[in-house]
Amino acid sequence: MNDIYKKQVALLIRIMPSVYRIKDFAVHGGTAINLFHKNMPRYSVDIDLTYIPVKERAESLDAINNHLRTLKSYIEKSTPGIKVIHKHDVWKLQCTLDGATVKIEVNGTKRGIIGETEDRKLCERAETEFNMTCKARTVSYSQLYGGKIAAALSRQHPRDLFDCKYMEMASFHDVKNGFMLCLLGSDKPVIESLQPNAIDQTEALEKQFEGMSDTPFTYS
Repeated sequence: MNDIYKKQVALLIRIMPSVYRIKDFAVHGGTAINLFHKNMPRYSVDIDLTYIPVKERAESLDAINNHLRTLKSYIEKSTPGIKVIHKHDVWKLQCTLDGATVKIEVNGTKRGIIGETEDRKLCERAETEFNMTCKARTVSYSQLYGGKIAAALSRQHPRDLFDCKYMEMASFHDVKNGFMLCLLGSDKPVIESLQPNAIDQTEALEKQFEGMSDTPFTYS
């Protein structure tokens, strides 16, 4: 496993207790899947967040940035030496410590949740490897995995395809509602997501995935 990714995961785990304090945020995406729902089949180095309340867009975006300001303060107080940059226009925090950077990003388009959030403990493999623990508030199973399928169809990024390949799902019915939510909230027309053209992600595989997992994965 790549040492740079390992430093990022270690920083992410240190940050997560501060994220958990913001009750209006729930974690979705690869971090929720690989570090909290599964036993770390791959590293995940970013924190993707869903804003839970359903309000008017302008009110929601103002609230998101207010929460990010609070989160920035929490992180700075709990992690001496960390540098946190708040990018207001894209609802993002960039956290850097000792050469490792973790991005925290709130989705400004797909707000609200289907079902109930889940409190999940850091997986055993991550606890053992990093000698730390934490917990996360994640979106529901349907929204988590339905969103991952929608992302894989849209971006065809190797991280998304890896997560889908090793997805343990009894029936598509279990994630149908979450898939529809994320499909309809996409910036692409539905037909483009359901009938995507192939995207050459060879460079992303080499530069943004290799070293994240000890489980073999290729496009072949």
